[in-house]
Amino acid sequence: MKKTSSALLILAVLFFTSFNAMAACAPQVVTKLAAAPYDTLNAVLTAAKVTSFKNKLNAVINQATYAVLLTEANATAAMLATGRIVVTLPDGTVVVDTSKGATNTFDNFKAKAINENHNSRISILDAQLYDCGVGVETKTSTTDGTKENYVAKRLGAYLDSAGAVRLSQKI
Repeated sequence: MKKTSSALLILAVLFFTSFNAMAACAPQVVTKLAAAPYDTLNAVLTAAKVTSFKNKLNAVINQATYAVLLTEANATAAMLATGRIVVTLPDGTVVVDTSKGATNTFDNFKAKAINENHNSRISILDAQLYDCGVGVETKTSTTDGTKENYVAKRLGAYLDSAGAVRLSQKI
């Protein structure tokens, strides 16, 4: 009985510790956001820009409202020479991907045909899981094979967001 109680106590402590670690923002994320190359991406994805994306995403109900979101995404991506914006729902469904050009339509979004689900992308996943709502990564793009830096920000409150916006730039 004593071994079982001890094992349960250890499991409870490990669960509580790991749950709290996911909810907080990793110190490495905060440090990376202040340094190159993530500082440039972070400067573009301001709190006002994130709020604007959230409001436009929440308003999407047809092609006209989708076009408003797409215009914002294209304008934001254009702020960087090789910028790209991906907007996702909380489950990773891609709403907009500025690298996909004419594929970005309301009908393709509804059919989940813009890009593959992004729920396993580290920066997007971290933005959803970390209490601070930010994720960063550098990796080779599955879209075009080039190396890119990514900053993703959650569009809303922890565990109650509209999705995420991720800005990337080729290296």
